[in-house]
Amino acid sequence: HRAQYWIGDSYYNLRDFKTAIASQQRLISAYPDSASVPDALLNIASSQSEMGDAASARKTLDKLVGRYPASEAAEKARRRLATLK
Repeated sequence: HRAQYWIGDSYYNLRDFKTAIASQQRLISAYPDSASVPDALLNIASSQSEMGDAASARKTLDKLVGRYPASEAAEKARRRLATLK
């Protein structure tokens, strides 16, 4: 499942944000208890933000912080939320 995360991350780096989101959503669906889920959500939010969809990015970041408050990804999400508001 970590490989699935890196596939999504690679699409993000290629600036193919729709495919990046779809790849990360596959990881979340297939491995909902994976330690990679918070990072996948952060990658989805980054992709949404890059696509100009700040509202969806904010919603994804809020979900990440709510579900995984102690994760390193949630700490990054909190910092991003502070700049989005």
